[in-house]
Amino acid sequence: DVSSRRTDDDFVGECWAALRRHGQVAVPVPPEEDVLEVATELAGRLRPFKLVLLDPATPVHGDRPPPFVVLPRGEGEGPSIELARQALEAGVGSVNVCRPADIAEELLTYHGAGVLYTSEQYCDVEPLRLDDYEGAHRLIEQGVAEGFLLPRSSGATARLLIDGYGARFGDDHLAGFAALRRYPDDAVAEVSCLTTISRFAGGGVGGMIVRRMLADAATEGLTGVFACTTSADAAGFFRALGFVEVPHEVLPEAKWDGYDPQRRRVLVTLRHELGAVLQP
Repeated sequence: DVSSRRTDDDFVGECWAALRRHGQVAVPVPPEEDVLEVATELAGRLRPFKLVLLDPATPVHGDRPPPFVVLPRGEGEGPSIELARQALEAGVGSVNVCRPADIAEELLTYHGAGVLYTSEQYCDVEPLRLDDYEGAHRLIEQGVAEGFLLPRSSGATARLLIDGYGARFGDDHLAGFAALRRYPDDAVAEVSCLTTISRFAGGGVGGMIVRRMLADAATEGLTGVFACTTSADAAGFFRALGFVEVPHEVLPEAKWDGYDPQRRRVLVTLRHELGAVLQP
């Protein structure tokens, strides 16, 4: 009786053994039981990084990034959010609910599909490790391809990676990246190359990265952190984190070495004084 054995340690062990041998396992579900509830229950025992629940009723979001919901802060109700909450409380890293037709897009693309639920505590922001460099490099390339990051030489990109911070959900690929370029002679640093996977756009990942960098810069004894952008949306993002617009002349002279004069004319420069650092 599969129904009565699902929480049995031996059955869970059998599932793990099958996964190890074959990379997949099929669990029969009696007709009277709900498949999504069964999947959630079993995932709560195995605690994978990610659980994908297929629900034909999942809304389609067109060209907009799929919703990214942090529980328990996220509002909403219904079977899907309750199952997501149960799985996260049991230790599953993240839960995606999507239509069966969208499963390939969810599993094989950065954009994703459906709705992604995570717990607030599961996002960690840390300086990059060597093993993170390739994922961060792909994020930079994505930003350049989409037109909101400047192309850089391989040497300049390598320097960004060395000074980089990454936001990661569990053991999955990086959700966001930025570099903190120090100017020791001026006791300041610059937030550079901030980018997030479109799946997490609007989910607070960029703010988590910047807050961590502000805290580290303050610990290092720097007096301020600045950012430069030609985007009104990006300028608003930094203002919401406590940055204020300042004249270009306030920034280190080294910032402008070889800088494109035409771009500088439309550049907004903002600075955060480190006497009032937001908590990470």
